[in-house]
Amino acid sequence: MEADRTGRTLRQLRIARQLSLRDLAGVLFCDHTWLCKVESGTRWPKDRGWAEQADLALNGGGLLVAAWDADQVDQARRIDTVKMLERAKRESEALLALPDAADLDDIEQGIADIAVKARFEAYDRTLERALDLRAELTRRVREGAHSPEQLRSLYVALGRVCGVLSYLTLDLGQSETAAVHAQAAFTLGERAGHDPLRAWARGTQALAFRFTKDFEAARDAAQDGLNYVSRSTGTTEPRLLCGLAASVANLGDSTAAIELLDHAERARERAGEDEVGGLFRFSEAKQIYYRGFSLMWADDPAVLRKSALASEDAIRAWQVQRSPGDEMLSQIYLASASARLGDLDASLAAVDPVLMTPISAHFSWVRKRLRQLDELLAEHFPDSAVAADARERLRAYVLAA
Repeated sequence: MEADRTGRTLRQLRIARQLSLRDLAGVLFCDHTWLCKVESGTRWPKDRGWAEQADLALNGGGLLVAAWDADQVDQARRIDTVKMLERAKRESEALLALPDAADLDDIEQGIADIAVKARFEAYDRTLERALDLRAELTRRVREGAHSPEQLRSLYVALGRVCGVLSYLTLDLGQSETAAVHAQAAFTLGERAGHDPLRAWARGTQALAFRFTKDFEAARDAAQDGLNYVSRSTGTTEPRLLCGLAASVANLGDSTAAIELLDHAERARERAGEDEVGGLFRFSEAKQIYYRGFSLMWADDPAVLRKSALASEDAIRAWQVQRSPGDEMLSQIYLASASARLGDLDASLAAVDPVLMTPISAHFSWVRKRLRQLDELLAEHFPDSAVAADARERLRAYVLAA
């Protein structure tokens, strides 16, 4: 493998443009010492958007982006190799531990535990546990000789593990991978005839589609998920309705979005208990949060003010039900609604706590929404020096992640 193409290409393009490290760092809103480390190969920019901006600034004609893409492939191969070696070791240890001794009820409890602890423990730990459970469940499905009820339970358990993997990979910005995991969860729910899993998986597919701004596909996935709603599906109905509201709002129909959000509130009142909590439960805080970001793209100032109020409520809710990433997003949604209302001071006050918080590498939604806020500030305050300074802070924060 050829290593460090990105650093070498960056240096070649910079020298060709006769720029110093400090000059280039000023253009890219980053620290020149970090840039030096990138050129030397001791650091690697994880964000492809950074490579695109640097390539544009250096008139690279795509050379730097191509180098970054090639390095990304090599890095992924190296990581995969290490993971395969670690997996082989774990599987040998599992054979020694006689995995058949584990009762399916214990495995299902393990899945529930992962769903609750996800986002609060280290991501690599959650992924490791989920992959171990999936490997064991897959082995049991393939060995055959199950009763129909046993096979159904295995499918449901395996589908839930795929659901957890979908959420985790989407948090890491891997929307295509997340969509595959969500489709696997739905297909396993189909095989088991399990409505809670089918409905939840469709909601997660809608989430992955919204990440890539495919709002029509997101709308269709959420609508299909409603076909599986019943008393047994717990809080999945309000989740699907809120996801549908977010999709139609982004497609320009704020009136329908408000109706769907109101419908979701009524659905929560009649919702039964969720079979599994954590990632499989749609909390009240999450529902308030959805109202904030579903309405922030409206043109009507009255609707935008509703968005801002909902985001303020969501921030307070997240301070009780701890979820750092969701709280940061609610602050960004408040900043976005304020910007669209023309209130620069309120927008900057809302986003300031975010910029004071260390960003975790898996907060892909936070980076995505900060970029959107950057665009909103440019659009609504094009001649403001204060807004220009704020945009520099936003870009520096995102690129430092």
